[in-house]
Amino acid sequence: MEDSKTNVKTVLKDVLDYKKETNWVILTAKTGKVEVVSSGSGLKKLLSFFGFSEMQWGLINVLGIDKSSSINSTRSKLVQINWCGAGVPHGDRGKMINKQKPLIQQAAGSIACELPAEKKEDITGRKIAYNLYHAQGAHKPTHYNFGDGEVASEGLTTADNDPDDEDEDEDFD
Repeated sequence: MEDSKTNVKTVLKDVLDYKKETNWVILTAKTGKVEVVSSGSGLKKLLSFFGFSEMQWGLINVLGIDKSSSINSTRSKLVQINWCGAGVPHGDRGKMINKQKPLIQQAAGSIACELPAEKKEDITGRKIAYNLYHAQGAHKPTHYNFGDGEVASEGLTTADNDPDDEDEDEDFD
């Protein structure tokens, strides 16, 4: 775990280097300056650091891995989790988008996909994999590695993107 005085660029460099153990960082920009809250390895550990009353930004380097008889490739995909805890007052939520998000985007650079969340159940490996799979071009990986587990690309469905949506096929005519 890193302390808040850790250099953001150094931690992001480590997160983006798929040969290093660190594959995520949580950032905050409450003061108008981007600061490191924590960093580590694995999606489950990342989710454990999000605060109920916090506005935080999680960046996780997910590896898109393609293994077949003719291909063996690994591609890094940086995923941004826009965490606005359920305990954040509604009047403060606009600050997250209007003031803090541009600072985080400037620090993070290129993002493969972005997911909003206010409770830990909003983010799963399958949801991230679904969004990455559908955000990519023609070359799709066979699975995604989160540092503490993998999700196969085969079998991902719209239910993985929104498991609470029971009416996904509802017609609004």
